[in-house]
Amino acid sequence: MPWQVFFFIPLWTCSAMIACALVLPRKSRGFINKSLIFLQMVRQGLKKKYDLYHSNDLNTLPQGYLCSRIWRKSKLVYDSHEVQTSRTGYNSPVYGMAERFLVKRVDVMIAENHTRAKYTEQLYGIYPNVVHNYPEISRPEESSQVNLHELLEIPLHEPILLYQGGIQIGRGLDKIIEAVPLFDRGVVVMIGDGKIKPELVAMVRERGLEQKVRFLPKVPVEDLLHYTRNAYLGFQVLNNICFNHYSASSNKLFEYMMSGVPVVACSFPEIQRVVEGEQIGVCVDSHSPESIAGGVNRLLGDVQLYKSGKENSLKSRQKFNWKSEKESFIKIYKEVII
Repeated sequence: MPWQVFFFIPLWTCSAMIACALVLPRKSRGFINKSLIFLQMVRQGLKKKYDLYHSNDLNTLPQGYLCSRIWRKSKLVYDSHEVQTSRTGYNSPVYGMAERFLVKRVDVMIAENHTRAKYTEQLYGIYPNVVHNYPEISRPEESSQVNLHELLEIPLHEPILLYQGGIQIGRGLDKIIEAVPLFDRGVVVMIGDGKIKPELVAMVRERGLEQKVRFLPKVPVEDLLHYTRNAYLGFQVLNNICFNHYSASSNKLFEYMMSGVPVVACSFPEIQRVVEGEQIGVCVDSHSPESIAGGVNRLLGDVQLYKSGKENSLKSRQKFNWKSEKESFIKIYKEVII
């Protein structure tokens, strides 16, 4: 009987795994920890009889497959928010092999945008449903704000040039710092944490840019827009180091939009489509500090361009929000269940 088999296995293996984790090298302990989490997720998934299992990204698809296909006969939705087969930190061919096997065994797959849907079709011959991962509409101008000029003691005449998000490789943050001496004015503020933050702090110090580049720790998502609305412009200058970056729609782009903040953005297809299509900023070569500086200086110097970018951002949030995508998402669920 499935229930007896399922609960019997963790009962004796979990104790052994925990004991091994105390004596094995770090990589082995990491594998064991992930295995325990995997088993716990499957256990939770089998607690009730569900009509549908929803796997968010590839790292939960095997669990969804086991729950919906092996022990139960339920529907399975694979909602892929990332391109796991071409993403920094996911270089193992195992990811591609796993996705190739599992994607043809789901009832429906969802991709974040059409660039990623086409990529999936090229890999597996399947064109997923597209549901954009837009945020809930918000109006931060109607609530209190965190005054970054006051908090960081930045002179009021210096516009805040904001980056918010993970401080990770491939986000173009080093290129922004290299571009800072070329900016006509402004102070760069980076809000977030991540692996390369110490390197960037050291880079700023070595170049004597402490007064031109400031750092703040990660802010809770529900509070972030109170910081964002202080910005003169926002950066989203991903580097093309993997297809996951190249094909990104970028939540941060829409967070700037919600606050009416024009952007300096990379020229990748999905981001460029929104930025230039809605006229909410300028697109640049995100690998070039000179190009980034050119985009910043355009928004600093062209009052009409900046004003229209700000106005268009506020208008565009009526279009690029979850309310506009929710119906498509619900329709997919209804079709799968029925």
